[in-house]
Amino acid sequence: MINVLLLEGQNGQAPSMAWALHKLDVKVFAITEGRINAGYASRYINKKIVCPHYEVYGDEYKAFLFDFLRRQTIHAIIPLGDKSAYFLSQHKPEIEAEFHAACLVQDAPLFNLARNKQKLMALCEQEGFPHPRTRKIENNEASIRAAADYVGFPAVLKPDVGMGARGIVLVDNVEEIRQKISIALEVYKTCTLQRFIKNNGIYYNVMLYRDEDGKILNHTIMQIMRYFPIKGGTSCYCKTIDDANLVKICSDVLEHLNWVGFADFDIIQEEGSNAMKILEINPRIPASIHSASVSGVNFPKMMVEGALHLPIETYQYHPGKEIRFFGLDVMWFLFSPDRFRFKPSWFKFWGKNVFYQDGSWRDPLPMLMGCLEGVAKYMNPSFRKAKLKK
Repeated sequence: MINVLLLEGQNGQAPSMAWALHKLDVKVFAITEGRINAGYASRYINKKIVCPHYEVYGDEYKAFLFDFLRRQTIHAIIPLGDKSAYFLSQHKPEIEAEFHAACLVQDAPLFNLARNKQKLMALCEQEGFPHPRTRKIENNEASIRAAADYVGFPAVLKPDVGMGARGIVLVDNVEEIRQKISIALEVYKTCTLQRFIKNNGIYYNVMLYRDEDGKILNHTIMQIMRYFPIKGGTSCYCKTIDDANLVKICSDVLEHLNWVGFADFDIIQEEGSNAMKILEINPRIPASIHSASVSGVNFPKMMVEGALHLPIETYQYHPGKEIRFFGLDVMWFLFSPDRFRFKPSWFKFWGKNVFYQDGSWRDPLPMLMGCLEGVAKYMNPSFRKAKLKK
């Protein structure tokens, strides 16, 4: 029996991860922040450990986790959120040496490069990988002018390190940069200016697994058509597709980085052209991992097999699956002006190829708990303001 620990097990991808690992004869443990969440409700998580809520995963969290690892044998640890992924990457050598638990995250130098949008875009510029024009920006006239001249308008101010669309601000001229950069730097410390890529409302999520020999063993591509918040957020409706060009773009980047293991890219297509632009690499498990599972590719199982040096099983990819994150899709419906015009219809609830990433007949409670958690969050005025601001 293999014991796998999920960090930030309260996140929406926890039930899908646990279900996928269930096929490897794995006992799944999850550290969750509270009990009202999708992960805690999942029947495929064998043991839930409730920890206090930590805004910053520092010494207190480290003491909590290390105490648990001393008491319980764990063979592999998988982070499901940005905070725990960063924490695990920074403490990976210590954890693996002391507890002999494989940390399924990149080593700190590569992790820090991947999560930093400015450093990643600088690498793309240097190596010729497709990306939006991007420049580091500081709060002085010379830096503002230089960045604006190179990037052009419209543009977005965005944190070098952030989660989802948080902190991203649209700017149309130099004066707007001057007005908004002080607040952005005060909150996020370092920012970039990036060309705003106008698209048709669709972006792409590309997942790949690259082995130690540099071979891409499997891939999955999500065409994301609904997301919340509406101006850029988490997928609430997508369809799995195949596209050799997207796989080639991402494979080339992973080859240059000598990346081993699972990787997840966000890519956008510029409106009126076939040009694809890399936006970021998410150095942790994305919320949309269920899209891969229902399309025939069991990435969580591959990750554990690779980390534990077991034979890695590969899969036949079956695109054409539609995946809804129903809790978020309800929010999209409430706030989108296209709620009755969108095709396929929002009211298409069933079908041979329709799946839900936040619940299923085999594990129904996560959807209910996820909805309750979402309602509780949106009852908080500060959370609501941050999510729905223009």
